[in-house]
Amino acid sequence: MLFFTTTTFSLIELLAIIGLTQSILVLVYILFRVRNWRQASLALAYFFVLAIAFGLQFSLRLEDYEQSLRLALWFCWSLGPPLCYLLVLQVAKGVDIPEPKQFWILALVPLSFIIVYMIRDFARVCGGDEGICPGLFLWLYWLGSISGGIAMLALWGNKDLFKALRKSKGGRERYWLVIVLVGANVMTVGINSLRSTGKLSAENADSLLVVLGLAFIYLTITTLFRVYPFPVQLNVAPTRFKALALNPEEKRVFAAVKVLMEVDKLYHEQEFSRADLAREIQTSENTLSRVINVAFGKSFPRLLSEFRVDDAKRMLLNQSIPVQVVAFEVGFNSLASFNRVFKEVAGETPSQYRLENGKLKTKA
Repeated sequence: MLFFTTTTFSLIELLAIIGLTQSILVLVYILFRVRNWRQASLALAYFFVLAIAFGLQFSLRLEDYEQSLRLALWFCWSLGPPLCYLLVLQVAKGVDIPEPKQFWILALVPLSFIIVYMIRDFARVCGGDEGICPGLFLWLYWLGSISGGIAMLALWGNKDLFKALRKSKGGRERYWLVIVLVGANVMTVGINSLRSTGKLSAENADSLLVVLGLAFIYLTITTLFRVYPFPVQLNVAPTRFKALALNPEEKRVFAAVKVLMEVDKLYHEQEFSRADLAREIQTSENTLSRVINVAFGKSFPRLLSEFRVDDAKRMLLNQSIPVQVVAFEVGFNSLASFNRVFKEVAGETPSQYRLENGKLKTKA
């Protein structure tokens, strides 16, 4: 006796599965690189919510639970813009996490939910004992789009910060991450707004949100993760205890060095020197040397070499980038000096590193 089991998926369901897979890929990427959980918390929260949204979109095929699933889906899409606001501030300012007072933005989503249920009770939007009805969802998406609009307007109030970011040294990657985040969430707010007015059906809105989320994940991976590490400082080893030995002025210099090296990546400039860094921070070279020796436990040339080699290792994993291009991208002025410094720091040549890690990647 033969048994035949057929399962069919719609195009949007397939796209939702792809989006869920890619969201998990980003989460795994962050989890394997993170050393400072506080810094990574917002990025993890954002992509976790996006992963849940893709999963819920696929789960809508369970028709018996459709209303509950749609309510959870509303929460996910509505949380996107407030989380985007916080994440953009973190990326643009290059800080561990935004100030606590900025987190008021997250209260907009539960507040919208409470207001809608108050409207349901007073205006009797849903008839009888029906807890969730189509009319209630229109109100939810209308208030959700308003809360998302408030979050985007709050970012507009910080537009000078973005101008400074674009002009700053090494700020290009963070600037484009901000543009991608803001653009995706502005379109999300627009889709939810059209949905709330009835100009866009629920099915079409779902489709557009899935495609938009998928495009955002694709741009995030291909534009930012392929060559560069995540622009938010995810791999910063705690140096708090070493920094305790510094006086207040030296602590200021230490914090500035971390931002300029780990976020702005000034070491990508080929002629970058200790004098350049001291001038950028507005301190003396002697003070700068003491801070680097005490807080980082190494000399400035060694610190510079390690940052460049770490970036080079990530780029070398991309087999399509020539070694010479990698050398110039991370700040070396010749292939010979790149090979020499890379071997001093990593214990092997760039070509050997690429070959060995290429084999490991192939086996995996």
